[in-house]
Amino acid sequence: MNSQNTISDGREKNTYFVTPDDIINNLSLDKNYCLFLDIDGTLAPFQIDPEQSFIPNTTLEIIKKIIKLNIPVIAVTGRDVDTAYKLLQPIEIPVAGLHGLDIYFDSDHYIRPDLSSINFKNLKQDIMKSCEKYPELLIEDKGYSIALHYRKNPELENHAINIMHQIIPNYPQLKINNGKFVVELIPNQADKGKAIQTILNHLNISSAHPIFIGDDLTDESGFICINQKFGTSIKVGSGETQAQYRLKDIDTVTNFLLLFQNRIKSLYVKNSQNQNGEKICLS
Repeated sequence: MNSQNTISDGREKNTYFVTPDDIINNLSLDKNYCLFLDIDGTLAPFQIDPEQSFIPNTTLEIIKKIIKLNIPVIAVTGRDVDTAYKLLQPIEIPVAGLHGLDIYFDSDHYIRPDLSSINFKNLKQDIMKSCEKYPELLIEDKGYSIALHYRKNPELENHAINIMHQIIPNYPQLKINNGKFVVELIPNQADKGKAIQTILNHLNISSAHPIFIGDDLTDESGFICINQKFGTSIKVGSGETQAQYRLKDIDTVTNFLLLFQNRIKSLYVKNSQNQNGEKICLS
């Protein structure tokens, strides 16, 4: 319980699991909040086939209630925007897809860098050719990135990584992202930390206290961004991290979101009573 490391802004990050109550009790009562959420491994349980992933209805209902309390909720995910929206249905929230490369606010506001110089069709063909000897490797075409999953056979990890390292010199506009049972080639502009900053600016909520929950290596730039803003960064599961807190698993994340919703709801009711002198009911 005493094992801790120091992060760049001088605060300490926990290297042991905490309870949702531990985090909730450290949240100030006089702040506005915004919530950034990863999807896979944070809201959605791990699946051998990523196309079988889903977010439990219980979690979606809690997020819906948080949104009704005027708390901005944004998904920051490695999924492409369209897939993320399907996973989040019926909720409609801003989505930073492809690790922050694609940022979708609504049909009139979409931020994406110019990627016309990258031949993703050739990239996919190169990867497919290199994977012919390894049928258990799963190629996921995300439109503006290609992911190579080895979750069906974790022993193929080194082969998957070597394939991508052999290909990337031909695509200097791309970088390698390593994740849980996946290695991905994605444009250099993709960065969850930069995406979070862009979203805060675009939604004019830079003064809000940001909370970011994620589980993978690709979430680390997001944790660093949140820490620099003195927000609350939460890592799900084990592994080295810059996050301040660590929750055990997806179920614990759901419990945290429920406690967070209840805390914000109680403050909303209290403030309304103070202003109006009457009680209100929020379903």
